[in-house]
Amino acid sequence: MPMRKAFLLIAAAGLLVDARVFAQSQDITTYRLTGTRIALGQDIRIERDEEVTDGAVVVAGNLEVAGRVRDGVVVVGGNLHLASTADVRGDVVLVGGTLTRDAGAQLTGGINYVSFGDWSRRNVGGLPSIRFGEAGRWLYLAGTLARVSVLGVLMVGMLLVARAPVARVGRAALAEPLRAFVIGFVAEIFFMPFLIAASIGLAITIIGIPFVAILVPIAIVIAIVAFVLGFTALACRIGEWVEDRLGWQPGNAFIATAIGFFVLLGPTLAARFVDVAAVSAWPLTYALIAIGLTVEFIAWTIGLGAAITTGLGRWYTVPPPIVAPAPPTATQPA
Repeated sequence: MPMRKAFLLIAAAGLLVDARVFAQSQDITTYRLTGTRIALGQDIRIERDEEVTDGAVVVAGNLEVAGRVRDGVVVVGGNLHLASTADVRGDVVLVGGTLTRDAGAQLTGGINYVSFGDWSRRNVGGLPSIRFGEAGRWLYLAGTLARVSVLGVLMVGMLLVARAPVARVGRAALAEPLRAFVIGFVAEIFFMPFLIAASIGLAITIIGIPFVAILVPIAIVIAIVAFVLGFTALACRIGEWVEDRLGWQPGNAFIATAIGFFVLLGPTLAARFVDVAAVSAWPLTYALIAIGLTVEFIAWTIGLGAAITTGLGRWYTVPPPIVAPAPPTATQPA
């Protein structure tokens, strides 16, 4: 009997050791190797069986690490989540987001944590809080500011080189805005089909093929000039109207155009700033965006129609304004 018990104990111990070895072998992960993981504007996940041989970089997105990263992690404008099976061998740089680290996650290196999360929200004088963590909203604002800046430069150049055409187009736009809108809308619809049809018609002939390379750039340049000329003229006239209603002395064309510029683009700019600064203000943001897009579309279309009807400002379609004669000056008797 003692011998049998000894054999049973030895067998049980052997089975226990085999079970532990089998369990350990089950925990061993065979990694599939990938290179550097880079993402812009989207979320990525490094799976448990994935090993990134270099680094992982995510801009304007979130990163979840469940596998292994050999050379550090950089996340800008998003959040970083290290799962319990994560193994990051390098520094972590986190800008504009939060770090979530589960129990068991391994991190060899420092954490450079530059985040503007909840602690960065400030209410000053009842103003909306500022959110720095959502990079996408800042990108929209940057894009809008870039577009507005380029348009402003083009408008200044138009005033410098074509002051008289701007005045003629502006008078035509305000004299018959509905007619100008219809003409501009029709031009917007049929410009591309007409350009494509003309290009095909020239391309089917051997002689006309070289003219296609000339027609398309010239047509696009003329369209851009017509749009900018019309928008500048309408902004100038609106600015002059605002000055007149406010009782201001008539300024120069640049001041009037600047006033009209901000009147036409104000809702769009306000929408982007509110979208960045305000908390839970999406109804106001969407309303301002809708108003801004509508105002811009109407302004661009009316300006284009007025530019077409005046031949890019080369001739009048409405009588010029009547200038009141100066009162006669009293003459001293001889």
